[in-house]
Amino acid sequence: MRLPAPVSTALGDAWFEPSPIDGYDRAAMIVLAADTSTSFNSVAVCDGGAVLAESCANLGRRHSERLLDTVDWVLSEAGLTLDAIELLAIAVGPGSFTGLRVGVATWKGLAAGLNVPLAGIGTLDALVRTAPFINETVCPLLDARMKEVFGAVYRFDSGQRIEMASARVASVESIIGGLKGPVTFLGDGAALYRDRILECVPGAHFMPDAFSIPRGWAVAAEALDRIAHGLEADAAHVEPFYLRKAQAMTILERRAAETVAP
Repeated sequence: MRLPAPVSTALGDAWFEPSPIDGYDRAAMIVLAADTSTSFNSVAVCDGGAVLAESCANLGRRHSERLLDTVDWVLSEAGLTLDAIELLAIAVGPGSFTGLRVGVATWKGLAAGLNVPLAGIGTLDALVRTAPFINETVCPLLDARMKEVFGAVYRFDSGQRIEMASARVASVESIIGGLKGPVTFLGDGAALYRDRILECVPGAHFMPDAFSIPRGWAVAAEALDRIAHGLEADAAHVEPFYLRKAQAMTILERRAAETVAP
């Protein structure tokens, strides 16, 4: 899957100002959004820019066991039912193979059952919405295991976000190589490789852990903004954005190759 083309977007309160979207007022749309890209399971229901209810819990690999129950809880806390949902939004990666597969499959099932649009949102795009960046370079990093990270680089000018380097998986040094000046890092990968980052970028600034956890409300915010900039919210186009094959699949393919080798 290829993520939507980069756009310059205004962050902060501007994202929920009224703007028509295919006959809807995005300030009044009820959005059910989730991020299962990491061990954290975050589900939120939002009314435009207002977060009505959100759950965020570190579930490890138990997304499949808890995701729908979490949806029920969040809707109950918001005083809503699934029939009230007008837009679904799901983080499509990069991230955990299992988490992404469960989240995307579940949300596509909901989209089909409810007959509502579904927006697939880049995990790192949503992650940089968790803090009000104004004028700075920001690099979100998520642990990709095997001594690598999922990362991207963004520049914020007066709150306008510009993608400088798209999401990829590589070593920390490869992703941040060439970055100069003050750079703000966030995500569990930034915390994990803090010392190595400081060796490459001595003036690096690190966001508190609270801003390093993928959040459902940020996925909702990114979805509304992307739709306002032309994203087609069609479940048929939503697929996980893995960047790297699951280790289990790689091992199976290697074994298969060994079996047929002369």
